[in-house]
Amino acid sequence: MFEPAPQRSGSCGRPRSERTACPLAAALQPILSAMRVLLLTMALLPLSSCTEPNPYLGVCGNGVVEAAYDEECDDGADNGEASACSETCRLAACGDGITQSGEECDRGVLNSNNGKCTLTCKFATCGDDFIQQSEACDDGGANRWPPDGEPGCSMQCDLLPYCGDGIIQPDLGEQCDDANDVDDDTCSNACTGSTCGDGIIQADEECDDANDDDSDACTNACTVALCGDGIVREGLEECDDANDDNSDACLNVCLAAICGDGVLRAEVEECDDANDVDDDGCNNVCGRDRLVFITEQAFTPVDLGNLSGADVECRKLAKDGGIANYDTFKAWLSDSTGSPTTRFVQGMGRYILSTGEPIAADWDDLVDGELLRPIDRTLDGVELGLTLVWTNTAPDGTTLGADDEDCEDWTILDPIAGSYVGVSTSTDLFWTALDELTECSYGAQLYCFEN
Repeated sequence: MFEPAPQRSGSCGRPRSERTACPLAAALQPILSAMRVLLLTMALLPLSSCTEPNPYLGVCGNGVVEAAYDEECDDGADNGEASACSETCRLAACGDGITQSGEECDRGVLNSNNGKCTLTCKFATCGDDFIQQSEACDDGGANRWPPDGEPGCSMQCDLLPYCGDGIIQPDLGEQCDDANDVDDDTCSNACTGSTCGDGIIQADEECDDANDDDSDACTNACTVALCGDGIVREGLEECDDANDDNSDACLNVCLAAICGDGVLRAEVEECDDANDVDDDGCNNVCGRDRLVFITEQAFTPVDLGNLSGADVECRKLAKDGGIANYDTFKAWLSDSTGSPTTRFVQGMGRYILSTGEPIAADWDDLVDGELLRPIDRTLDGVELGLTLVWTNTAPDGTTLGADDEDCEDWTILDPIAGSYVGVSTSTDLFWTALDELTECSYGAQLYCFEN
């Protein structure tokens, strides 16, 4: 029924060389040949000839990588979605829509670094440097915790709190947060409330030097230091009394008032002519000259009436003599109600005659018991001779006599009673205190002093 197939050497139609077999093999040869023919016939039954195409070529899964059939791989039965080679004989690749070896996910064209599956086929996670929908930020390896006051991203992919985010974070030491970079508004760029001394000049401040030195160019009230603000500016001001009174201890240029500055200091200086000439009417301790004269007229105690009456006589003469401050003149006279030490201004300057000649350098010199020259000139400069002068005053300016030795406070005309007088031509103690009483009925001159 079947013809034995010709022997081949490995290619179709080429006979194999005959081989010598043993007798048993020769006996079995027909049977073996029939079986071989049968098997070969069954295997090649669909083929019309050995030159027709093999239907098993180009089949993915046959374990043969056939490039001609666009196969990238073929692991045979191991092909699969979880393998390195897919069921379509394609190498595993991120983005092919198949989750393969080494991939956590693969959604194909739906892969996105902002989605659930990234372009590297990894599941989206905080710290992958991509911001997904559930994340506010993602700085990858730069994510950090805890917050340090600087912008950034947390380990949970939340924005870290920082000064300038518009949220007040007391734990970070913030007092305010206005979410802007304006440093001179009510909230500084360090998130602290604007205060004088923070080093930032706000709208209501003239300056801000961020220190507590109140004597520099910017005060602790954040105002520019000025003369008159009540704060002594070190190195520039000697004083600052915050007023505009130029006659007190601090001038309006914030210099301490001194004799010679040309500004009269009230109740301290009698004059200030801003020079160092000592005998020009205002000496170098700012004491002014005071005029002294002797009356040409003699007066009885009754003519005087009291100390005030004696002062009136001196003032009349000063006024008639054209003295501007005539109302300051007083008589060098004492009684139970007062004396020159209690009634006079104790001048710092010279006491001079109308001729300009000094009788004393100052009050202390006046009451030391000796004059520089006698008081013997009238206001007109007329030199009187030796004459007695009512005084009842000791050389130191105090009351000399007892209560009954002042002509009863210069009110009586009594030859029995008496009081003390001075001698107009004397420069020693006698100029004011002759050691003998003079009758209260006597007439004597007066010494008149400017105060």
